[in-house]
Amino acid sequence: MTASKQNGLTESQAKVLKTVSDFIAENGYSPTAKEIAEILNVTQTSVFEQLSRLEKKRYITRQKGAARTIGILEQNCEKTPKNDGVKLVKVPVIGTIAAGVPIFADENMEGEILVDESNIGKGRFFALRVRGDSMINAGINNGDLVIIKRQPLAENGDIIAALIESEATLKRLSLSNGEVFLLPENEKYSPINVTCREDFRILGKMVTTVTVL
Repeated sequence: MTASKQNGLTESQAKVLKTVSDFIAENGYSPTAKEIAEILNVTQTSVFEQLSRLEKKRYITRQKGAARTIGILEQNCEKTPKNDGVKLVKVPVIGTIAAGVPIFADENMEGEILVDESNIGKGRFFALRVRGDSMINAGINNGDLVIIKRQPLAENGDIIAALIESEATLKRLSLSNGEVFLLPENEKYSPINVTCREDFRILGKMVTTVTVL
């Protein structure tokens, strides 16, 4: 198979990478393997193989079991894909939070995704990978990526990313009678009272989510 001029990728890998980039540019979210296969007129098995190789070569990042969480790792790409009328912004994806390390430090970043600016607006953003089922009644499932606008304050009822004991969590903010609670969207879990906690701070407000299908 002929090698691509794009940083040593094979022709098939370069086609899959370009298809993912173009799809994100047009839609603001990543394609499924089925959609890639249909666009390129190849089998899904072939697409899965190429995605695995692209991931090993650090061109993309994926979450197991997630249909729409293919992210482009920009450090290995020559340029950001563009599409007429679409302005893409790079949003860092935060992975495991290391104790004692600032949340936005490089150690906590697992890659970047490209998001259509018209879907999120202006500001500074980061993506947080959801772990657990505490927000399922809000349509947010384990493994989903949520886009967070960085801001230190939020309003009652907002879904926020908060930091408690060096761990990021996603909950609904409740302000009532001078008390501050973080509310889960799953009856299995109890509200968290953070009124007097010195280790609590708001990281930002959720603006959208990339849902696992």
